[in-house]
Amino acid sequence: MWQGYDESVRNKGVWSSCASTLSALALLLALALPASAHAEFLDSNPAVVSHVTVLPSRIMLHFGENLSDLAGANAIVVTGPDGVEVTENLAQVEGAQVSRAMKPGTMLGAYHVLYRVLSEDGHPVKGNFDFFLDASRSDPAPHGFANAGERTEQKSFLAVHSTHVSIALLVLLTLGMWFGFENLARKRRDRK
Repeated sequence: MWQGYDESVRNKGVWSSCASTLSALALLLALALPASAHAEFLDSNPAVVSHVTVLPSRIMLHFGENLSDLAGANAIVVTGPDGVEVTENLAQVEGAQVSRAMKPGTMLGAYHVLYRVLSEDGHPVKGNFDFFLDASRSDPAPHGFANAGERTEQKSFLAVHSTHVSIALLVLLTLGMWFGFENLARKRRDRK
């Protein structure tokens, strides 16, 4: 070995490079996760493929996160068995719920629901489903709705915020690893 070569200098560079690489990777993952989290359709009243005996006065859709309340950004269209639209007025947003008034009707059969909503992060979410008006059969309070305006089922904090908790844990783990590598490098330097 030549004079002046110090093994700890080489090790410090390796540890520092590893810490920097892991920190950059964690930052990229932390930025990518929120971008992939958008409003997810959870349930509705009337529920997907449910059977009701009377058309409700409003159709209500519930999503996993708050929706944007920009005028005209959210739409629900319900068509009856004859293909004629039975919704009226504009869709109304309250937090993670969007609703729209429905015309009274008695035509039995399948009602088709089309929706397009805008999540708070600006991502559009589209979907569709059917429910059925059937005078002889009714499903009990579908998917956690006791009536048209009240949700009886609540999700836990972790179920709602699992993405946020994951990001926080990832950031804490990355910071812990970085400080650990720096501390190890400092101890090795101090030994020399």
